[in-house]
Amino acid sequence: MSSNGFKVIIVGGGPVGLTAANALFRAGIDFVLLESRPNIVVDAGSNLVLLPMGLRFLAQIGVLDAFNNVSSPLGKIKRFDHDGNNLGDANFFIHYQENHGISPRVVSRHALTQVLYDALPSSAHTRMHPNKKVDSINTTPTSATVHCTDGTSYTGTLIIGADGAHSLIRSQMRTLALAHPSTPASAINPSHPFLTTYRSLWIRFPTTSDLLPGDANETHGVDLAIQTFVGEETSVIGMYERLPQPTTERLRFGPDDEKDFISRWGNLPLSEKVTVRDAYESRVQSGLVSLEEGVVPNWSWDRIVLVGDAAHKFTPSTGAGCNNGMVDVVALVNELARVNTSDGEPEMEEIARAFVAYQKKRFGAVVEGCKGAGQATATATWKSGVFKFVDLHVISSKRVQRFFMQRAAAGIAATPALEFVEEVGLPEGRVPWVGSQGKSIRV
Repeated sequence: MSSNGFKVIIVGGGPVGLTAANALFRAGIDFVLLESRPNIVVDAGSNLVLLPMGLRFLAQIGVLDAFNNVSSPLGKIKRFDHDGNNLGDANFFIHYQENHGISPRVVSRHALTQVLYDALPSSAHTRMHPNKKVDSINTTPTSATVHCTDGTSYTGTLIIGADGAHSLIRSQMRTLALAHPSTPASAINPSHPFLTTYRSLWIRFPTTSDLLPGDANETHGVDLAIQTFVGEETSVIGMYERLPQPTTERLRFGPDDEKDFISRWGNLPLSEKVTVRDAYESRVQSGLVSLEEGVVPNWSWDRIVLVGDAAHKFTPSTGAGCNNGMVDVVALVNELARVNTSDGEPEMEEIARAFVAYQKKRFGAVVEGCKGAGQATATATWKSGVFKFVDLHVISSKRVQRFFMQRAAAGIAATPALEFVEEVGLPEGRVPWVGSQGKSIRV
């Protein structure tokens, strides 16, 4: 850890927050991580899909093999309509493997956070504090402080908000910016930056005999799409239902809403033998949540910076949300590492330049990723006759699938990597990975 007084406070201990802890540790920057839940690693939340852009980070920190041991590779996606009719397979995951030498994998949130936690030594674990619900934050010309509801406070050089779509850090950042007389209107984020067009019921349930680990199925139709990812022990489905009217207000749902959801859609098939209702009745966990979409205009203010869902929110259709959050961290910590010298804490001007460079590097890619995820969800839920036609007659074309993946391959290969960690052991496909200085790397 740095001895120059440079210290980062990470708020949020999910996969993106733990990615930040790993990146900062390897950059030699001191940190403290605050998580509101009772434990850093908890068995909660839906499964996640890690794409090559996220897997690249795991390879860099030397835990790709450990991750592979607790996750399942994904291959072709079997597509059906609400009546169980075959819509043709999608080979997007297969093309990832061909282009980048590494297959997307499905993993429980618990298993991913455990791998990221175990990637750090015990000395770093002592810097992670559960049961720390943030009450407020403040900044001074020389520091930033997080105040928790239990009366404790933590002071450092800057704050990273990795606390999700309903980020308290983003809200506090806006409040502080509004209160500062010199803040231009363009630097103040809207109070509700995301639009909710869909809500999602996710269900994790024991894997049954007619679902094989690594299977990926999708069900498409008017107003509702389903994605099913099968793991070794448990499987997860995400059901995406179009709302009657989009809203920027936060939506909250309870058990009765879940039951109403199942009453409408429970008879839809997940396989030849399993329906949505079967999965729900045997569930290990479930949750009904709103699916916010959008990109926050300003990712930083003063000594506060946002990453992951706090800065941008995707629908889950492309599996890109968590992955982009991990890449945010890589791009941000690369910038912070440049200002981490032995001369003492970086000046505010240096921090501001680092924040600007970070957002500039990531903003365009995130906007495109958010747009692509939204279009994927609109297509799968047959938003209009045009979207239905595209789903049935365009996306089903293997030639079109290959074209889109080849078009995206160069950008994926140029995903930011940690500049201060030697990159070894990363599989390679048809498209060579590009290093942080824009050069192809040997792996």
